[in-house]
Amino acid sequence: CWNVEDERVLTRAAKRQKEMEESIQQITQQLDIIEKEQQDNNLFQKALKFRESVDLVEKRGKLKLQLQELEQAYPLQSGSVIRGPNNIMFAKEGVIAVKRLRGAMGTREQYHWIGTFTYNEFFEDV
Repeated sequence: CWNVEDERVLTRAAKRQKEMEESIQQITQQLDIIEKEQQDNNLFQKALKFRESVDLVEKRGKLKLQLQELEQAYPLQSGSVIRGPNNIMFAKEGVIAVKRLRGAMGTREQYHWIGTFTYNEFFEDV
């Protein structure tokens, strides 16, 4: 669940998500262009373009990881959340987990998935 007292936080997160998705698309287009150019190049030019391709693939991978983290941290998909009381947003669907401490002196956390949940709507007492 998320407390959405300040809508600006969600707006900034949505803007950042859009920027990341656009960057990923641009990198993919650049990789496609490099791949088409490589068909006509000699071995030396292919080697130079290979390094550029590797850099772009690594950058795209990092952006995808950042995008996943952003999507986990904020409710950016409007259809996947439901507004509850007191400006709190809840995920419509999710997993119920139990956290247990294991290992020497309870230093290691383990999560056990025990079920799922679904919210359809909230009723507020007036």
